[in-house]
Amino acid sequence: MTAFSPPAPATRLLSLPDAYGAPLADFDHYPTLDLLHVGWHGHLTTEALVRGVEAGMQLFDSQNPPSRILSNHALVTGDWADALPWLQYEWLPVAQARGVRALAHVLAPDTASQLISYPGSAEFTAAITQAMHTASFRNLGPAWQWLTHR
Repeated sequence: MTAFSPPAPATRLLSLPDAYGAPLADFDHYPTLDLLHVGWHGHLTTEALVRGVEAGMQLFDSQNPPSRILSNHALVTGDWADALPWLQYEWLPVAQARGVRALAHVLAPDTASQLISYPGSAEFTAAITQAMHTASFRNLGPAWQWLTHR
């Protein structure tokens, strides 16, 4: 199987380190596709996820963020379940109001680190599904394909 290669040029907006200086998240903007790819790295905690999401939204303080977001957890381990209420009640209303209309989520390979394994994930999934187009994928290629057609 060949590695996935995006069909459009990107601009790296931010490489965010975690509290120890290790990579936490890369934010790549594909302006021609109106898409933000967030590539998460390492052991993701609730605090790290919230910090990363806030940093990503701050990148677009003076303008609306892209309408499509690809949240890629393919290189992630860790339990960030406690971030679900924050994502649902803090991030989601702001993202929706600012024009985010589609979210693709690439699952972590470790099933213990996947959104679907967390308590409260059904409530969050229902809320985000009602707010925008959303889907989860095991691989980047299908997620990209789905998202760019939304």
